[in-house]
Amino acid sequence: MGAVIATVAAMSSSSCATTESTRLTFAATGSAAEPVPWNDVLEKLALDHAMRAAQVGDGAVTVLFGPEGDVHRVDLTPMRTETEVEQDPDTASGKARTLLPGLRTALVDGTPAAGGLDLLGTFRRAVQATPAPGTVVLISSGVQTADPVDLRTLGWDFDVATTTDDLAARGLIPDASGRTVVMLGIGVTSGTQPRLPIPAEAKVIAFWHALCVRSGATRCEGRDTPPGPQPVSGRPQVPVVPVDATPTRCAGSQILPEAVTFAPNEPTLLAGADDVLRPIAEQLGRCPTTRRASFTGHTAAVPSGDQGFDLSRRRAEVIRTRLAELGAPAGALGPAEGVGSTRPIVDNLPGGVFAEALARHNRRVEITITDVDEEH
Repeated sequence: MGAVIATVAAMSSSSCATTESTRLTFAATGSAAEPVPWNDVLEKLALDHAMRAAQVGDGAVTVLFGPEGDVHRVDLTPMRTETEVEQDPDTASGKARTLLPGLRTALVDGTPAAGGLDLLGTFRRAVQATPAPGTVVLISSGVQTADPVDLRTLGWDFDVATTTDDLAARGLIPDASGRTVVMLGIGVTSGTQPRLPIPAEAKVIAFWHALCVRSGATRCEGRDTPPGPQPVSGRPQVPVVPVDATPTRCAGSQILPEAVTFAPNEPTLLAGADDVLRPIAEQLGRCPTTRRASFTGHTAAVPSGDQGFDLSRRRAEVIRTRLAELGAPAGALGPAEGVGSTRPIVDNLPGGVFAEALARHNRRVEITITDVDEEH
């Protein structure tokens, strides 16, 4: 008998609690400010899940939108008969692939409830829908426009650790214990939301990874996702977060990710690094003369235990030197130090296993601007 054709049953959020849960949930914010929530990464995650099916329904995937939007259950279990799962790997793979269009339709056509882009609420709902030890896949730009993390009011100069601590203290971070959380598309915008400048993108990524870690998830993964197509027409409109309010400020910190400034494992600046550094140099020249920028280099943890103090210090010094060459006032450039892997944004060795997707966020140089008069 041929494979059982997947059905997509739409339900209201109130019926979600009575719906048979699955071990894999795709949760999307799905707004007009984000790419279409479908790509090769999602396809592979779904197929891998289907191929692990041992019993009827094991390959089912829950698809949900926002805190209160559409919910679908798409069964990708490759069946040999109506009651038996296909055991031949090649045959099972082929059958699972024939069921993927149903999953794609659920993701592309599903609609969240009206309101702001709410990844935190979506995360909470996805955790509730996914029993441990399941996997929650969050598909979102992470540019939240709903309380309690509305970026329009929070501003781009918010401190990741302080904000995460506050949310935890207020009991607003979901308990994802026993679950793996995969985040796709964080920082990637489309449609009505302008592209994020590099510092804003880095901060959004760092924030959601930090929040995931505080949720108690067994593992927090960030996956590279190529820019997708424009949103499907009819997607809910959400407020736009201004991105012209992200210049280097005359107080606070800014993160320079390794990927846009340095070659891997080297203190050598990339050819396009000046595009990031020149606006910083210009802004430092407009700051009051009492302002000083300090530079702190960071590396990712590695299994060998090398903490990378030398590389992180040299990178911090290179950034300071290049800013001077680009015209930043000498008096505005303070000390440079390297702290290696001792101050990570996220744990990039979860369970002792190196995770490159997380390590990227720990390799960085932080520029912190303070008022020297206030320090005395």
